[in-house]
Parts: sequence; structure tokens; C-alpha cells
Amino acid sequence: MLAIGIMSGTSLDGVDAALVEIKENDKFSLIDFVSIPYEKEFKEKIKRNLSDETAKLSEICSLNYELSYHFKDAIDLLIGRNNLIYSDISFIASHGQTIWHEPHPREGNVASTLQIGDGQIISTLTGIPVVFNFRVSDIVCGGEGAPLVPMFEYLFFKKDDKDIVLQNIGGIGNLTYLKRNCQIDDVLAFDTGPGNVIIDYFMNKYYNKPYDDKGRIAKSGMVILPIIEKLMEEEYIKRKPPKSTGRETYSKENLDRLEKELEFEKYNKEDIIATISEFTVLSIVYNYKTFIKDFDEVIVSGGGSHNDYIMDRLNEELDNEVHSLDELYSTSEVSFSDAKEAFAFAVLGYLSLNGRAGNVKSSTGAKESLVLGEVTLARKA
Repeated sequence: MLAIGIMSGTSLDGVDAALVEIKENDKFSLIDFVSIPYEKEFKEKIKRNLSDETAKLSEICSLNYELSYHFKDAIDLLIGRNNLIYSDISFIASHGQTIWHEPHPREGNVASTLQIGDGQIISTLTGIPVVFNFRVSDIVCGGEGAPLVPMFEYLFFKKDDKDIVLQNIGGIGNLTYLKRNCQIDDVLAFDTGPGNVIIDYFMNKYYNKPYDDKGRIAKSGMVILPIIEKLMEEEYIKRKPPKSTGRETYSKENLDRLEKELEFEKYNKEDIIATISEFTVLSIVYNYKTFIKDFDEVIVSGGGSHNDYIMDRLNEELDNEVHSLDELYSTSEVSFSDAKEAFAFAVLGYLSLNGRAGNVKSSTGAKESLVLGEVTLARKA
């Protein structure tokens, strides 16, 4: 069967859509992948609705529909360039866009998470069944609601002869540890801290660029020791897993506050970019050395895998082979690294439709293994 996985992540780069072939005995193949960037104005609309200070109910309501229309655009592009029609696709699995993630609520709230981009809209527009809202059940059963990609990683990457760390560096950094001969309850996964979210914010603020292309700005700067020491005092970095974080931690308000408290204006801009890039590296390394310790190979995916500063520094800090996922799995046509999370949600959708658990309770902290998500069967008239 053919399925499509849809992802819109914390980096807010745009919509990722993966075309996946699923065969018997849990054999999954990536066929094609597309990514459609969000226009600047739309991206800013999402960003301001990730903050208590600037969010508007009317805009969140509208975004729930607008995002679904963007998701359909990606689906149409993927289907069109593979000479397919809607009826060729067995189902769509959509992560949606996280607006708020609060597994450890503030006073007066309960544990909750909210992803928008309604699956019923996608199904109504395409006539294809859609699985969505994957994180809710895990939160209700005491979990973090994240990370969810580890079930896919367990099925796809586990090996009998190597201890592997799969490190994703998107907006947020997250890892999955698969020890050799691991069983599902052996899987360890959690968010390590910031990925590109802080780097991208200050690249936009200082250079009017969406990201540090290949880490060139970071490579031109010097790490500011007093700032890196302060950054590494962040409580989340040292918190014991299971743990998860998101843009609500690294919001515009929080990053502007950080800039003021640490007096960024005293330093060269390229040194600030080098320093916050180093923070991403050292937060990852700290979590490895504290909570994992033994591993043979590190495989890096996400936007950070294209940042030479981050990849070079990880190789320096870790006395093991550090590879990008693209080096090992990509074809000339498709970047596996960029497609990985959308691919993963297609697999999670398949598990849901077959009544199989999608969360790894040892990673999320949930009390139970759970069939995840909602399914909408709305058809076009």
C-alpha cells in the first residue's frame, strides 16, 4: 500500500510530505519527499500564536484551517509528480503543527498538548482517510506526548551488532538510543534541548536570514565562554529523562529576555551565533555522556545535519563516528534526513490503523502502550 506522512515541525520551515510504500512484515520504503516552505507572512502568523503574550483565538482558529490547506498543497504536489491519484493512497498520517506543549503544567492547568491542522479538512478535500492528533492519548496516560518518532526508529534502524544513537536536530534536538539487540522496552528517547531554534531566531534578527547556511557564520566566530557557561546552567538540559520541550520554552519573549540578561549587545554578532551553536552541541553532548554513555555510532538527521559547525564539533566532542543520515540512506533524488519525520508519521499512522501501539512508554513516560491518534473517514461528496 501507499501512504503519505505530513509533518510541520518546530523549525516552522514549511510542510514536509513523504510518500511511503508499506509491505508485509513491517517493511517500509521511502518513495519520494517534498517540502513546501511557508511564506514569511504565514510563518510569522504561526510564530506569534506560539506565545501567550501574542496569540489570538481568531488567528488560531483560522490557522487550524489554513495549515490543512497547506498540507493539501504538499499532498497534491507529491501525488502529481508521482503520476498518482487520490484513490492510489490508502491513508494520510498528519502530525499537524504544535501550538502548545505542556506535559508539566503551570498552576491551574492540566497536562496538555495542542496540534492544529485538522485531519477532517484534509480528508474532506481529498477523500483519503486521515490519522491525526497522535500525541493526546500519551499525555492523558501520564506521558510527555513526545517523542513519538522512536517507534518508527526502533522498527527501521535497530541492529544486532551496534549501539546506535539517532540524533535529530530540527528546531528542537531529540535523540533515540537503540542498544544492540534491543527490545521495545529498552528504547530510550527524549529531547536534548535546543536544536536550531535559537540559532535561527538570532540569524533572522541579526542577519535577516532564516538559518546559518552550512554553519558559515558560526565558523567565522568565537565562542564566548561566560555566555556558554550561563546557557549550560539551563535546568532542562540536566533534567533526567523522560523529558520533552518545545518552542514554548524558546519563544520570542524568552529569547529576547535571554539576549538582554546575557548582554549580547557587547559582543560581535558572529560570536553570538558561534556561541549559541556551541550550546546546541554541548547540550547534546551532556545528555549523551550523562544518560547514555556507551554507543558505537551517532546518526544525525534534520536541518542541523547540514550545519558543518555542529557536525564538526559533535565529531570533536564524541570519540565515535558521527554521520549524517543522508550519508547512509539517501538517494540522489530524496534526502532521507529531511524526510525522516514525515516518513515516521506515515508508519505511525499504519500502526494506528492496525490497532498497534505507537508510543514507546519507556521514552514518553506513559503508563501504557497505546494506539495513537484519531481517524477521520470523511469522503468527498
